[in-house]
Amino acid sequence: MMDSLFAREMGEVENAFLAAPFEADGWNAALRLLARRTRSTRAQLLGIGDEATLFNFLPDIDPAYQREFLEIEGWRPEVNWRVAVSARPLEILSEAHYDIARRHSGTDDYEEHIRRWDGVHGCQTALVEGEGFLVGLAALRSEDDGRTEARDRKLFAAGATYALAAVRMQQAIAQRGAAMTVGAFDAIGVAAFLIDRHGAVAALSAAAETIVGERAGGALCLRRGRLGAVRRDTDALLQAGLARALESALPGEAMQQYWIGSPDDAEGGLLCELFRLPRREWDFGFEPRVLVVARRAADIPAMRTTPLRAALGLTAAEAEIALRLANGEAREAIAAERGTSAQTLGTQIKSILRKSEVGREAELAALVNRLLR
Repeated sequence: MMDSLFAREMGEVENAFLAAPFEADGWNAALRLLARRTRSTRAQLLGIGDEATLFNFLPDIDPAYQREFLEIEGWRPEVNWRVAVSARPLEILSEAHYDIARRHSGTDDYEEHIRRWDGVHGCQTALVEGEGFLVGLAALRSEDDGRTEARDRKLFAAGATYALAAVRMQQAIAQRGAAMTVGAFDAIGVAAFLIDRHGAVAALSAAAETIVGERAGGALCLRRGRLGAVRRDTDALLQAGLARALESALPGEAMQQYWIGSPDDAEGGLLCELFRLPRREWDFGFEPRVLVVARRAADIPAMRTTPLRAALGLTAAEAEIALRLANGEAREAIAAERGTSAQTLGTQIKSILRKSEVGREAELAALVNRLLR
């Protein structure tokens, strides 16, 4: 009788977790069920990075819990003895391990925290471990619930294997979504890079591959899977922009713009636009964080010249020339592209410098960069 009941409950947990990535409230439903079947107050899915909590999902918890967890820096092993306990993936840890960990780790703030939020007892396991990244599953029990029993831990262990499968499916969905995103950019021939939470390139369009190819000789490159600029000065600018865009704690502006020059000015540079992507409700850290779109000056829509025309009083033609000069294009190339003589172009540049109240083209380029940033 007990075996058939256990098998039925285990089957329910399996179905709930395998449906979790595909249903609107699937993860909450699976965690609620796991808590009931293990006779726990709550079940928790926690993602921890090197420096912070990536996600902390507990169904039906008061928002004050999350604020308090962050305030006491509950992701740190010296604060949280649950984090300090180490084990192999899918190895089940419970109160016997917690008793030992409490002797060497944990703070008074954390002890008060878990008592307030009914998490004194329970069991846990690691599901996914990577470089600076861990996803863990836990069943949390209050003092009234008491310590876990063998049957609770056995059902939790079975549930953990299904939770791992569900997390992997969520990861695959995120990767598929990234591939579909760059595929959309392929259709319109735009160079696009999707950057993950580590700052690595998760996916890139065909046009982006052309820009950073070994023989491209342009402004951008890939270094150990990360997007960079060939020139040291502009690389520092780009890396600072990426770091800022990846900092999810700061709302900041939705987009940043940077001119990235090439080693040889004759090759021209790129306007890189950095877009911070929205976080999803169930964001496991697999989804891309930043979209980078790279455009050559000749490919930049006329709307990009609007800020220059408004700020400097330029005509449409003058604004386009100012963009090209800031992009590092030679006068000869600009004149040829526009089908004008060098003399006519020189007259237009003098007008641009006068309206911009600068004396040299280098000063104009710096001014354009500031206005587009």
